[in-house]
Amino acid sequence: MFQIDARGGLGRKGIWTRGDRTLPTPLVLFVHQTSRPAPSYAEGLLVAERTGDARFQVRVGGSFFAPRAPRHPDDLPPGKGTPRSFADLEIPQAPVAGDWAVTAGESDLAAAKSVGGLFLSNGPEFERSPREFVAAVRRVREILGPAKVLAVTGLATPSNLSVLVYAGIDVVDSSRMRLDSARGLFHTADGTVPIADADRDACGCPACAAGEDLQAHNDRALYREMLLVRNHLVHGRLRELAERRLANIPWNTAVIRHLDLREYDLVESYTSVAGGEMLAYAPESLARPEIIRFRRRIRERYAKPPSTSVLLLLPCSARKPYSTSRSHRRFRDAVLASANPAAVHEVIVTSPLGLIPRELERFYPAGAYDIPVTGDWSRDEGAMVTDDLRAFLAANRYETVVAHLGSEAPIIKAAVPDAVFTAKERPTSDESLASLTQALSVATSSSARVPKGLRFAEEMSNIARFQFGDAGLGLVNAATFRGRMPDVRVIREGGQVAMYTRRGMLSLTLAGGAILSDADRYWVEIEDFLPKGNIFAVGAVDAAPEIRPGDEVVVRHRKEVRAVGTARLGAREMVDFRRGEAVHVRHVVDAPP
Repeated sequence: MFQIDARGGLGRKGIWTRGDRTLPTPLVLFVHQTSRPAPSYAEGLLVAERTGDARFQVRVGGSFFAPRAPRHPDDLPPGKGTPRSFADLEIPQAPVAGDWAVTAGESDLAAAKSVGGLFLSNGPEFERSPREFVAAVRRVREILGPAKVLAVTGLATPSNLSVLVYAGIDVVDSSRMRLDSARGLFHTADGTVPIADADRDACGCPACAAGEDLQAHNDRALYREMLLVRNHLVHGRLRELAERRLANIPWNTAVIRHLDLREYDLVESYTSVAGGEMLAYAPESLARPEIIRFRRRIRERYAKPPSTSVLLLLPCSARKPYSTSRSHRRFRDAVLASANPAAVHEVIVTSPLGLIPRELERFYPAGAYDIPVTGDWSRDEGAMVTDDLRAFLAANRYETVVAHLGSEAPIIKAAVPDAVFTAKERPTSDESLASLTQALSVATSSSARVPKGLRFAEEMSNIARFQFGDAGLGLVNAATFRGRMPDVRVIREGGQVAMYTRRGMLSLTLAGGAILSDADRYWVEIEDFLPKGNIFAVGAVDAAPEIRPGDEVVVRHRKEVRAVGTARLGAREMVDFRRGEAVHVRHVVDAPP
């Protein structure tokens, strides 16, 4: 059995239970031979024949042409022994033995539904076809689901391990280290060099410090990278580590691009809607699933506050949320000094997220990203903002667009030539701020006065719809709001249905959960029991397909609300997994007397 502790992309750090032992994933199986035992730090072994070693062992099964009959649940079945180009060749041999399958193509997957894990065969061949590697992972996850442990042999190196794990590989082996050591190649996380060119004194690993051979160093380098990958998973930073490794080999970049551009729907479904700081430093950060999802929701789930008539475009700030920064406090003072501030809609222009309406500035990742600020915009960043702004203005009509920007101004001017530009030298200078106030006063002079409470209700409606889709509007319809940002209670018919919190999302009460349940959205179906604590995957029967890790959800049985809380797993994970926390419960219904 398998349960998740942390995630990044399709990668996950978890606990893998095999009989009476538990193993951490991602995991390296080190090749173990009598002539060359696996290193002492190895947590799992890949063997040709089982030994008396107490550590976890996976035994290879040979091929159809030279099979080894499996006699243990962790003995692999023989593989086809044919190259990937013959993956779907019919060979009279089952791809399953014990709790494992060895799959060469899609035709093998149907037989693998009963196993706990599977190996992708012909691992080294994927080096020549990163697209086929990504497609193979997609087929496994779509057909067999997320609960299967996925392994590949002959492919892992210190320089590509983070990308392999990000792509969804749970288990790798050290056979590539054996081969490359025999070839005289010295491995590091940055790639390989011939041993004659390596400076082992500068390495610092225990193997080099002790004067051990090249094999010892390469094994140690792979294991050290695995520990680093696990650490980055725990801290939600695996994507950043993978992006740092893109320069090492073209294969890494190709895999990430295929995942981002061709398999977005798959990766996004396992990507949390909440998280910690996001470091968006690489060009590939523009295509991260969290970022693409945010931009898509602006187009699909967002509409401007109806009472606003003027769009004000502002630059981003290093400090998040923006409203806590010194520059944005000055911008806000300039807006409030204008003739009709409630008619002004503030939207921040930024890379890599494009456009961030003020009311969504705390929603992840808008309130958590960090980028290098130099005032220089790449062509891709400029095209992204231009595309988003044109789509935004096509869907949201304003009487006037005011742009109070710095380095972003040329991009906006090309996209919206008739915008009013108010910044002089610096957007925060007194002269620029005075110009902003005057321009807003002129632009809003003909607009009707907007009650402050109405405008606030419109913004809360936008937050609810952005988070839950149209079903979220039921939470705020005819509601009153108590408190001040960022702590606001949503009250309907005298009862609280939700609470806006500092993480930029609405947290549900049981009454709010009932509203979502009636709309048939963001629900988790459980067996017939009254929760006394958190909901575990074993008790989850079904889940709404839109649920992502971090979402607010309602827990119900046959549409009877039992609890509300925060999803720890995605929709399919809740159904497929039998272990681990599915929903972190906040409120539960009272048990009958």
